Amino acid sequence: MRVLYITFVCVSIFGITSCMNDDKISTNLINIPGTASTTTNDASYPTIEFDTLEFDFGVIAAGKRISKVFTFTNTGSAPLIISNVHPQCGCTVPSDWPKGVIEPGDGGKIKVDFDSTDRTGVQAKKIDVVTNTRPSITQLILKGNVIGPDFGKEDLK
Repeated sequence: MRVLYITFVCVSIFGITSCMNDDKISTNLINIPGTASTTTNDASYPTIEFDTLEFDFGVIAAGKRISKVFTFTNTGSAPLIISNVHPQCGCTVPSDWPKGVIEPGDGGKIKVDFDSTDRTGVQAKKIDVVTNTRPSITQLILKGNVIGPDFGKEDLK
């Protein structure tokens, strides 16, 4: 019983003294650029500029595959990093984008493949390009009309 009492007293003293720590981090040292309360200079960020954000592939037959290469340039004053490129649909697959740092003035390409198998009607497939720019997501769009085997002239109206 005495050992239990001594253990309880030691743990209590340790707990009380550890709570009296005045080594707090000043809020002046915390700077999160993404919050609304901070002021940042947009000139210090990279800027991604695409030749086009949208590609209309027109009218195609169901089952056909379409490829589009989107070309971009870093028009900002800081290095650009593409952290991810992801489609909002499994029928669209991005590939061949730069995985390293893109310096200001340099550019690159993002290849996007669309598979129209089991798809008919008007299609608008979106691809999110996630970067270290502001805003951090740039959206690319592939759009067009996919016609199936039962396509008739009345479908063009």
